[in-house]
Amino acid sequence: RNLSRCQVATGGTLSSGVELVRAMGATVVECACVVELKMFIDPPADSGLPSRKKSWEEKGIADVPVWGLVSEDILTLEGELPPGYVDDGEEH
Repeated sequence: RNLSRCQVATGGTLSSGVELVRAMGATVVECACVVELKMFIDPPADSGLPSRKKSWEEKGIADVPVWGLVSEDILTLEGELPPGYVDDGEEH
């Protein structure tokens, strides 16, 4: 099974990037993501989800703002297929 298809970005790589840039003596003014998954920002403690807020506070980088280019809300919209559409069976 290809695990790379099953992973969700929870902010670990982003926080590592912030730490690396700061370690080089630079200032991080903000971070941008294509889609920011809000469920990882500050989930309930009993949810089992990682908390970006808690992690970033522990790392001392909570002052760096993060914004998403695309709202995660659109990921819940169901697309409609045009009349007469036939699936060709290929991944696109």
